[in-house]
Amino acid sequence: MLPRMRPPQASINSIAGNCADEPATYPAQSGEVAVKYEATQIRPIRVAMSQAYRAFVDALSVASRFNRFHVMGHTIHDSVVKHLTDVDQLNHVALAAFDDAEPGRMIAEARYIVDEHCSAEWAIAVTDRWQRKGLGMTLASILLGHARTHHVIRVWGTVQRSNKPMQLLARRLAFTERYYQRDSRLVLIERGL
Repeated sequence: MLPRMRPPQASINSIAGNCADEPATYPAQSGEVAVKYEATQIRPIRVAMSQAYRAFVDALSVASRFNRFHVMGHTIHDSVVKHLTDVDQLNHVALAAFDDAEPGRMIAEARYIVDEHCSAEWAIAVTDRWQRKGLGMTLASILLGHARTHHVIRVWGTVQRSNKPMQLLARRLAFTERYYQRDSRLVLIERGL
């Protein structure tokens, strides 16, 4: 059994750019740990993490993979892995959590992708073993704080209607929920920053 996590004392406040085109620093090239939290390390995702990302996705249960990607299947295409790891950390900000007990093992991801209107689509996924331990809330809090300080004005995402834990997390983070016109199996969650 994994310990229940507490909210982080640190935050990532300079890992990427922003909608105001201000310069940003970001430790991706140096391999530095962005945030040390409980038994995890949270770092910006880099292309060098492609294998760890693939292993992370492959380790998700079928239900967790479906909740994250909204498609059935046991794996994702290499082009998707490349898209989700080769990020610029400016318009596509992505974080990964790694388990200290198993160095190099990715256990969670969180990201947002900014559009031309300074709104951002966001997503979070946590391996089944680490779910309901506070890691999703921790990543969400860091990511939303980062988005706010980098002038993102609205964050939104789609959630499977059957994904009650994610809907609960969204409500705890002050997201509103409404009908998603494009797909009745999903709900739209959104909040202003």
